[in-house]
Order: sequence, then C-alpha cells, then structure tokens
Amino acid sequence: MSSTTTQNCNVVSFSYTFVLKWTLKGKKFSDLRSSKDAEDVIRSDLYQFKTAKDLHFYLEISKPSYDNNARIKGSEMWSFKLVYAFLIVKDRAYQLKKSDQLSFLSLYYASSDADEEDVAVHFLVNACPVHPAPTAKEDEVILQKDQKMVDIESMPNFTIPSDCTNQIVIDFILRGDIPNFEHYMAIEIIEESKKHMCEVLKILCTEYLMNNITADRLRRILQAAVKNDLRLLERKCVEKITSGYIQINYS
Repeated sequence: MSSTTTQNCNVVSFSYTFVLKWTLKGKKFSDLRSSKDAEDVIRSDLYQFKTAKDLHFYLEISKPSYDNNARIKGSEMWSFKLVYAFLIVKDRAYQLKKSDQLSFLSLYYASSDADEEDVAVHFLVNACPVHPAPTAKEDEVILQKDQKMVDIESMPNFTIPSDCTNQIVIDFILRGDIPNFEHYMAIEIIEESKKHMCEVLKILCTEYLMNNITADRLRRILQAAVKNDLRLLERKCVEKITSGYIQINYS
C-alpha cells in the first residue's frame, strides 16, 4: 500500500529591485544650494511599474547634509528602501546617501561653474508590498511640480561583453551590487575596463583608490594610474609624496 504526500509551496514575501539613472543639469543643484528655503528639494520624475498594482515612486534630493540628502517617496501600498544613491559629474563621483560601501565618497557641493554640466544620479530602490486594511483605497497618483510620469514596463537594454568574466563587474551591471572595495580589486576592475566598458564602476574604483593611498599601496596604485591614464589619481599619489604624508625609501 503506497501513500502520497502533498507538498505545498507558498510565497511568503517578495520584492522588486530597481537600479535607476536620472540625468539632470548641474544648475538644479546650484539653485538648490543657493536657495534660502530649507524645504526646497529636487524631485525626479514619478516612476510607475505597471506590472505591479500601485507601485510608483520618485527620488527627492534636499540640501546637502552630513549623511543623507536623498530619500524615496511613493505609494503607501508599498514600503521603499533607498539602498544607495550617488551622482557622477564628469569623471568624479559623490555620495547622496551615506552607505558603508560608498563611505569613501564625499558630498557634492554644486557651484555655478558646473551649471551646464550633466549630473547623473544613480540609485537603487527596493520595493516591498505592505498589507493595508481591507477598506484602503488605491493610491491616487499626483504629479508634483515639473514632474512627468515614467512607465517602467520593459526589460532594460544592456549586454555584457562575452569576454567579461569578472563576477563583481557582472553583478554591478545586472543587479547594481556595490562591492566591498579593496585596492587590488579596484585596480583589477580599472585594468579590465576596456573589456567590460562599465565607466561608472571604473569611476567608483578610482575614487576608492584616491581615498585609500597608503605607503604599502602607493607603488601599485601609482603604476595603475600611469598605465590607465588616470591623471587625477596620479596627482593624488604625487601629492602624498610631496606633502611628506608618505615617506619613500630609495635604498
């Protein structure tokens, strides 16, 4: 006599992760910095994920503070977490939200000299559904001043070069994962940049190295800077030597 065991599999929880890039002009930041109104903010467009009910949100940037001047606002039917937010201007990266893995980035203080520069804001958002009361109504989508609705309804269009085998780079491209940087890893990613063509990760690696130059790392970092034509990184290495911060033993 045989018996049949029925196994049930239920979804306990689920979430969505969005890695987004929002580009605006530097003038937005210089206007925000010079504003006398402490409540002034910069808002992104309103992102709406049509596949999930009531899933819409936007990024809000306030005046620079010590650890956090970016936050996510959106539907009350969802719980949002801003995992990280940083911006890139030219070849430099700056933090918008304090995070352990990007603690080497400094805050961005805009000046009128950069008004016409493109500022690319990169941020990662986790969204989890909440369980509202049965009588709760659907959120009414209200656009703020100067906002547009952006529908997220298709797969992102990107390809990973076939000769790119660095899993750290692949995870950053596919999921937006920020690695726990080490100097040897950062140098390796920079030297492989012609393969993976991920300029954002290369810039983050360069920023990490500029802020982690020590006596035992100096030679290798300087060699990588010269080899890969990273002039700012090269200059930082030279400054460490000429300032006397790092002593070079020539014997």
